[in-house]
Amino acid sequence: MVNVDSSDRSRRAEAAAGPGGRAPDALVMRGVTRRYGRRRGTAVQALRGVDVTLPRGTLTAVMGPSGSGKSTLLQCAAGLDRPTSGSVRLAGEELTRMGRRALTRLRRERIGFVFQSFNLLPALTAEENVRLPLRLAGGGTGRAARARAVEALARVGLADRAGSRPAELSGGQQQRVALARALVTVPELLVADEPTGALDPGTAEEVLALLRHSVDELGATVLMVTHDPAAAVWADRVLFLADGAMADALAAPGGGAVAGEGFAAHVGRRMRELARPAAGAAHPAGSGGSGGPVRQLSTGAVV
Repeated sequence: MVNVDSSDRSRRAEAAAGPGGRAPDALVMRGVTRRYGRRRGTAVQALRGVDVTLPRGTLTAVMGPSGSGKSTLLQCAAGLDRPTSGSVRLAGEELTRMGRRALTRLRRERIGFVFQSFNLLPALTAEENVRLPLRLAGGGTGRAARARAVEALARVGLADRAGSRPAELSGGQQQRVALARALVTVPELLVADEPTGALDPGTAEEVLALLRHSVDELGATVLMVTHDPAAAVWADRVLFLADGAMADALAAPGGGAVAGEGFAAHVGRRMRELARPAAGAAHPAGSGGSGGPVRQLSTGAVV
Protein backbone atom coordinates (compact mmCIF):
# COMPACT_ATOMS: atom_id res chain seq x y z
CA MET A 1 0.00 0.00 0.00
CA VAL A 2 1.24 3.48 -0.82
CA ASN A 3 1.78 5.65 2.22
CA VAL A 4 3.30 8.94 1.19
CA ASP A 5 3.47 12.06 3.34
CA SER A 6 5.07 15.48 2.88
CA SER A 7 8.45 14.30 4.17
CA ASP A 8 8.63 11.24 1.94
CA ARG A 9 10.80 12.90 -0.71
CA SER A 10 13.33 13.89 1.96
CA ARG A 11 13.48 10.34 3.32
CA ARG A 12 14.05 9.00 -0.19
CA ALA A 13 16.85 11.50 -0.75
CA GLU A 14 18.52 10.55 2.54
CA ALA A 15 18.28 6.86 1.70
CA ALA A 16 19.85 7.46 -1.72
CA ALA A 17 22.63 9.70 -0.44
CA GLY A 18 26.16 8.52 -0.92
CA PRO A 19 29.03 8.36 1.60
CA GLY A 20 29.38 12.15 1.56
CA GLY A 21 25.73 12.59 2.50
CA ARG A 22 24.80 14.37 -0.73
CA ALA A 23 21.67 13.07 -2.40
CA PRO A 24 21.99 12.31 -6.13
CA ASP A 25 20.46 14.55 -8.77
CA ALA A 26 16.80 13.88 -9.51
CA LEU A 27 17.52 12.74 -13.07
CA VAL A 28 20.72 11.98 -14.96
CA MET A 29 20.70 10.89 -18.61
CA ARG A 30 24.04 10.03 -20.22
CA GLY A 31 24.63 9.23 -23.89
CA VAL A 32 20.98 8.40 -24.47
CA THR A 33 20.09 7.28 -27.99
CA ARG A 34 16.75 6.04 -29.27
CA ARG A 35 16.28 4.47 -32.66
CA TYR A 36 12.95 3.23 -34.03
CA GLY A 37 13.11 0.56 -36.69
CA ARG A 38 16.12 -1.42 -37.93
CA ARG A 39 15.93 -1.33 -41.69
CA ARG A 40 18.33 0.98 -43.46
CA GLY A 41 16.50 3.95 -44.95
CA THR A 42 13.43 3.60 -42.73
CA ALA A 43 14.91 3.71 -39.21
CA VAL A 44 14.30 6.90 -37.23
CA GLN A 45 17.07 8.17 -34.96
CA ALA A 46 14.95 10.08 -32.44
CA LEU A 47 17.75 10.79 -29.90
CA ARG A 48 21.47 11.01 -30.59
CA GLY A 49 23.68 10.78 -27.51
CA VAL A 50 21.74 13.16 -25.26
CA ASP A 51 23.10 14.18 -21.85
CA VAL A 52 20.75 15.78 -19.31
CA THR A 53 21.10 16.43 -15.57
CA LEU A 54 18.21 17.73 -13.48
CA PRO A 55 19.20 18.92 -10.00
CA ARG A 56 16.57 18.38 -7.34
CA GLY A 57 14.05 21.17 -6.91
CA THR A 58 14.34 22.66 -10.40
CA LEU A 59 12.05 23.27 -13.37
CA THR A 60 13.60 22.47 -16.75
CA ALA A 61 11.86 23.25 -20.04
CA VAL A 62 12.66 21.27 -23.20
CA MET A 63 12.04 22.99 -26.53
CA GLY A 64 12.81 22.43 -30.18
CA PRO A 65 11.23 22.16 -33.63
CA SER A 66 8.66 19.50 -34.39
CA GLY A 67 10.45 16.17 -34.76
CA SER A 68 13.44 17.22 -32.67
CA GLY A 69 12.99 14.40 -30.13
CA LYS A 70 11.35 16.26 -27.24
CA SER A 71 8.62 13.70 -26.55
CA THR A 72 11.07 10.82 -26.91
CA LEU A 73 13.36 12.46 -24.36
CA LEU A 74 10.43 12.83 -21.96
CA GLN A 75 9.38 9.20 -22.43
CA CYS A 76 12.90 7.88 -21.83
CA ALA A 77 13.30 10.08 -18.75
CA ALA A 78 10.05 8.77 -17.28
CA GLY A 79 10.64 5.09 -18.05
CA LEU A 80 7.85 5.00 -20.64
CA ASP A 81 10.33 4.08 -23.37
CA ARG A 82 13.64 2.23 -23.16
CA PRO A 83 16.67 3.88 -24.79
CA THR A 84 18.52 2.02 -27.51
CA SER A 85 21.71 2.85 -25.61
CA GLY A 86 22.84 5.07 -22.77
CA SER A 87 21.96 5.48 -19.10
CA VAL A 88 18.90 6.96 -17.34
CA ARG A 89 19.11 7.30 -13.57
CA LEU A 90 16.27 8.50 -11.33
CA ALA A 91 17.59 9.60 -7.95
CA GLY A 92 20.64 7.41 -8.53
CA GLU A 93 18.67 4.32 -9.61
CA GLU A 94 19.29 2.95 -13.11
CA LEU A 95 16.06 2.65 -15.11
CA THR A 96 17.46 0.97 -18.22
CA ARG A 97 18.15 -2.28 -16.38
CA MET A 98 14.73 -2.52 -14.73
CA GLY A 99 12.18 -5.12 -15.74
CA ARG A 100 8.67 -4.20 -16.79
CA ARG A 101 7.08 -4.72 -13.37
CA ALA A 102 9.72 -2.67 -11.58
CA LEU A 103 9.34 0.16 -14.08
CA THR A 104 5.56 0.12 -13.70
CA ARG A 105 5.86 0.39 -9.93
CA LEU A 106 8.45 3.16 -10.21
CA ARG A 107 6.22 5.22 -12.53
CA ARG A 108 3.22 4.83 -10.25
CA GLU A 109 5.01 5.74 -7.04
CA ARG A 110 7.90 8.04 -7.98
CA ILE A 111 6.97 9.88 -11.19
CA GLY A 112 4.07 12.24 -11.75
CA PHE A 113 2.55 12.92 -15.18
CA VAL A 114 0.73 15.94 -16.59
CA PHE A 115 -0.51 15.80 -20.19
CA GLN A 116 -1.91 18.39 -22.58
CA SER A 117 -5.31 16.66 -22.71
CA PHE A 118 -5.81 16.38 -18.90
CA ASN A 119 -6.70 12.63 -19.07
CA LEU A 120 -9.21 12.68 -16.23
CA LEU A 121 -11.76 9.87 -15.87
CA PRO A 122 -15.15 11.47 -16.62
CA ALA A 123 -17.11 9.21 -14.25
CA LEU A 124 -14.92 10.07 -11.24
CA THR A 125 -14.98 13.19 -9.10
CA ALA A 126 -11.95 15.46 -8.85
CA GLU A 127 -11.01 13.87 -5.53
CA GLU A 128 -11.37 10.36 -6.95
CA ASN A 129 -9.24 11.27 -9.97
CA VAL A 130 -6.51 12.58 -7.68
CA ARG A 131 -6.63 9.36 -5.63
CA LEU A 132 -6.23 7.24 -8.76
CA PRO A 133 -2.39 6.83 -8.57
CA LEU A 134 -2.74 5.63 -4.98
CA ARG A 135 -5.45 3.16 -5.95
CA LEU A 136 -3.41 1.81 -8.87
CA ALA A 137 -0.55 1.17 -6.46
CA GLY A 138 -2.78 -0.80 -4.10
CA GLY A 139 -4.04 1.89 -1.75
CA GLY A 140 -6.15 4.99 -2.02
CA THR A 141 -9.40 3.71 -0.49
CA GLY A 142 -9.03 4.74 3.15
CA ARG A 143 -9.70 7.97 5.01
CA ALA A 144 -6.04 8.96 4.96
CA ALA A 145 -5.89 8.64 1.17
CA ARG A 146 -8.99 10.78 0.77
CA ALA A 147 -7.45 13.41 3.04
CA ARG A 148 -4.28 13.38 0.93
CA ALA A 149 -6.30 13.91 -2.23
CA VAL A 150 -8.23 16.84 -0.75
CA GLU A 151 -4.94 18.33 0.49
CA ALA A 152 -3.47 18.03 -3.01
CA LEU A 153 -6.55 19.74 -4.46
CA ALA A 154 -6.22 22.51 -1.88
CA ARG A 155 -2.67 23.14 -3.07
CA VAL A 156 -3.99 23.91 -6.54
CA GLY A 157 -6.91 25.96 -5.24
CA LEU A 158 -9.67 23.41 -5.81
CA ALA A 159 -10.53 22.04 -2.38
CA ASP A 160 -14.11 23.28 -2.86
CA ARG A 161 -14.47 21.31 -6.14
CA ALA A 162 -13.44 17.91 -4.76
CA GLY A 163 -16.88 16.47 -5.51
CA SER A 164 -17.12 17.86 -9.06
CA ARG A 165 -16.71 15.71 -12.15
CA PRO A 166 -14.51 16.81 -15.07
CA ALA A 167 -17.49 17.92 -17.20
CA GLU A 168 -18.38 20.39 -14.44
CA LEU A 169 -14.92 21.99 -14.49
CA SER A 170 -13.26 24.41 -16.89
CA GLY A 171 -10.19 23.39 -18.86
CA GLY A 172 -7.90 25.21 -16.46
CA GLN A 173 -9.56 23.56 -13.47
CA GLN A 174 -9.21 20.14 -15.08
CA GLN A 175 -5.50 20.73 -15.63
CA ARG A 176 -5.15 21.78 -11.99
CA VAL A 177 -6.83 18.51 -10.96
CA ALA A 178 -4.34 16.69 -13.21
CA LEU A 179 -1.49 18.52 -11.49
CA ALA A 180 -2.86 17.59 -8.06
CA ARG A 181 -3.05 13.96 -9.24
CA ALA A 182 0.58 14.13 -10.38
CA LEU A 183 1.75 15.55 -7.03
CA VAL A 184 -0.29 13.36 -4.65
CA THR A 185 2.42 10.70 -4.39
CA VAL A 186 5.15 13.33 -3.82
CA PRO A 187 7.04 12.15 -6.92
CA GLU A 188 10.77 12.50 -7.39
CA LEU A 189 10.17 13.67 -10.96
CA LEU A 190 7.17 15.36 -12.52
CA VAL A 191 7.04 15.23 -16.32
CA ALA A 192 4.74 17.65 -18.10
CA ASP A 193 4.07 17.22 -21.82
CA GLU A 194 2.70 20.50 -23.26
CA PRO A 195 0.73 21.16 -20.03
CA THR A 196 -0.63 24.50 -21.31
CA GLY A 197 -1.20 23.51 -24.94
CA ALA A 198 -5.00 23.29 -24.56
CA LEU A 199 -5.40 26.41 -22.40
CA ASP A 200 -5.92 30.10 -23.08
CA PRO A 201 -2.99 32.40 -22.15
CA GLY A 202 -4.45 33.56 -18.83
CA THR A 203 -5.31 30.07 -17.64
CA ALA A 204 -1.97 28.77 -18.90
CA GLU A 205 -0.17 31.31 -16.74
CA GLU A 206 -2.10 30.09 -13.67
CA VAL A 207 -1.06 26.49 -14.34
CA LEU A 208 2.57 27.50 -14.92
CA ALA A 209 2.57 29.46 -11.67
CA LEU A 210 1.38 26.29 -9.88
CA LEU A 211 4.18 24.26 -11.47
CA ARG A 212 6.64 26.92 -10.33
CA HIS A 213 5.13 26.80 -6.84
CA SER A 214 5.50 23.02 -6.71
CA VAL A 215 9.23 23.51 -7.31
CA ASP A 216 9.84 26.48 -5.01
CA GLU A 217 7.59 25.48 -2.11
CA LEU A 218 7.24 21.69 -2.36
CA GLY A 219 10.71 20.84 -3.67
CA ALA A 220 9.43 19.09 -6.80
CA THR A 221 11.63 18.48 -9.85
CA VAL A 222 9.84 19.21 -13.12
CA LEU A 223 10.77 18.30 -16.70
CA MET A 224 8.42 20.14 -19.07
CA VAL A 225 8.16 19.88 -22.86
CA THR A 226 6.68 22.99 -24.44
CA HIS A 227 6.48 24.86 -27.73
CA ASP A 228 5.57 28.12 -26.01
CA PRO A 229 8.34 30.65 -25.21
CA ALA A 230 5.98 32.23 -22.66
CA ALA A 231 5.93 28.92 -20.76
CA ALA A 232 9.72 28.60 -20.83
CA VAL A 233 10.21 31.79 -18.80
CA TRP A 234 8.86 30.00 -15.73
CA ALA A 235 11.74 27.51 -15.87
CA ASP A 236 15.18 27.62 -14.30
CA ARG A 237 16.74 26.38 -17.53
CA VAL A 238 15.70 25.82 -21.13
CA LEU A 239 17.18 22.95 -23.15
CA PHE A 240 16.90 23.03 -26.94
CA LEU A 241 16.82 19.88 -29.05
CA ALA A 242 17.37 19.74 -32.81
CA ASP A 243 17.39 16.55 -34.88
CA GLY A 244 17.60 14.40 -31.74
CA ALA A 245 20.66 16.14 -30.29
CA MET A 246 21.15 18.82 -27.65
CA ALA A 247 21.55 22.11 -29.52
CA ASP A 248 21.63 24.74 -26.77
CA ALA A 249 20.91 25.48 -23.12
CA LEU A 250 19.89 28.80 -21.58
CA ALA A 251 19.44 29.88 -17.99
CA ALA A 252 15.93 31.26 -17.53
CA PRO A 253 14.74 33.96 -15.10
CA GLY A 254 12.11 31.67 -13.55
CA GLY A 255 9.92 34.58 -12.56
CA GLY A 256 7.05 34.27 -15.00
CA ALA A 257 5.67 36.60 -17.64
CA VAL A 258 6.76 39.94 -16.16
CA ALA A 259 10.31 38.92 -15.28
CA GLY A 260 10.85 37.03 -18.53
CA GLU A 261 9.25 39.10 -21.27
CA GLY A 262 12.57 39.78 -23.00
CA PHE A 263 13.71 36.21 -22.41
CA ALA A 264 10.58 34.85 -24.11
CA ALA A 265 11.42 36.88 -27.20
CA HIS A 266 14.96 35.50 -27.14
CA VAL A 267 13.64 31.93 -26.83
CA GLY A 268 11.29 32.54 -29.74
CA ARG A 269 14.18 33.70 -31.93
CA ARG A 270 16.26 30.66 -30.96
CA MET A 271 13.37 28.37 -31.84
CA ARG A 272 13.06 29.97 -35.27
CA GLU A 273 16.80 29.58 -35.85
CA LEU A 274 16.68 25.89 -34.99
CA ALA A 275 13.64 25.32 -37.18
CA ARG A 276 15.21 26.76 -40.34
CA PRO A 277 17.60 23.89 -41.14
CA ALA A 278 14.79 21.39 -40.57
CA ALA A 279 12.32 23.19 -42.84
CA GLY A 280 11.08 20.77 -45.46
CA ALA A 281 12.91 17.82 -43.92
CA ALA A 282 10.90 14.65 -44.32
CA HIS A 283 10.39 12.11 -41.58
CA PRO A 284 9.70 8.46 -42.42
CA ALA A 285 6.02 7.68 -42.68
CA GLY A 286 4.39 7.00 -39.33
CA SER A 287 7.31 8.32 -37.29
CA GLY A 288 5.40 11.37 -36.12
CA GLY A 289 8.76 13.10 -36.19
CA SER A 290 9.52 12.39 -32.56
CA GLY A 291 9.49 8.66 -31.97
CA GLY A 292 7.06 6.12 -30.62
CA PRO A 293 3.77 6.69 -28.84
CA VAL A 294 3.35 7.27 -25.13
CA ARG A 295 2.10 4.04 -23.59
CA GLN A 296 -1.09 5.06 -21.85
CA LEU A 297 -4.30 3.39 -20.74
CA SER A 298 -7.48 4.71 -22.29
CA THR A 299 -8.25 6.03 -18.81
CA GLY A 300 -5.23 8.31 -18.99
CA ALA A 301 -3.32 6.45 -16.29
CA VAL A 302 0.26 5.72 -17.22
CA VAL A 303 1.22 2.05 -16.80
